[in-house]
Amino acid sequence: MLPLVRSQQACIERIRSAVRWAKRLVVLVGAPGQGKSTVIEALVLRSPINPLRLEGELISDRTDAVLRLMGLVGLRPEGTDIEMLARLQNKQPAGTEHGIPEIIVDDAHCLPNDVLQLFHELSSGAYGRRWSVLMVGEETLVARLQALQPKPALSSTVLLPRWDQHDLEEACAKLYPAVDVSSRAPRLLQHYAIHPKQLLRAVGEEDLISAAKTMNGHDGESSSVLRIAPAAVIAIGIAIAALVAILIFVQMDNENSQAVKPTTIPLTPNKL
Repeated sequence: MLPLVRSQQACIERIRSAVRWAKRLVVLVGAPGQGKSTVIEALVLRSPINPLRLEGELISDRTDAVLRLMGLVGLRPEGTDIEMLARLQNKQPAGTEHGIPEIIVDDAHCLPNDVLQLFHELSSGAYGRRWSVLMVGEETLVARLQALQPKPALSSTVLLPRWDQHDLEEACAKLYPAVDVSSRAPRLLQHYAIHPKQLLRAVGEEDLISAAKTMNGHDGESSSVLRIAPAAVIAIGIAIAALVAILIFVQMDNENSQAVKPTTIPLTPNKL
């Protein structure tokens, strides 16, 4: 899961305000991989209320959605959809005073239109009390909700913002404490501001490449030292051999000089 940054924290506060004070149907939209799941997880973890959570891509129709809701609260699936919903609303406590929706639907843009209509009806009080529903999905979700008939009231829409340099530096401080991204942040954000996962992956990959280049440079210096060392040993060896040869030659020359030096024999005068 992505680290929670400033813009995502602000998004959580907007959701809480919309749930507490605005209309009961709240929509969180963002691009794939932008961090919607991170925001929802942080919203739920900080709450004393456990909302009912559904995966939109797994729901096939209205009855399937109702049965899944019943299973989440441990009720037996008996009776019609309306009867089950009536029993459900008496079982599940409301959490709007905490700014937490009662139902969260992930990937809501994958829902069939009749299921979208069901959640709109729940939020408008068609089956008793009004339910607080948070639908999470891509931007097409808003247009699909507005196309329902009869036309629903305008939902409270929260748009997950793009990351800025402050968000990037904050996330890198948590994931890569030794990395300074301030100089390359504008370039990276230009390509990945709406895709935080790819953004942080790009930072990590650039750091690995930089580290590899540094290691290769050190290896080149070490190999140069290793290449120089044998040559120096050979040169020293030759110099020592030459010095020894010179000493031997000088010694031999001294011995030869002593060998050929004439010996003076004094002549004794003849006695008469």
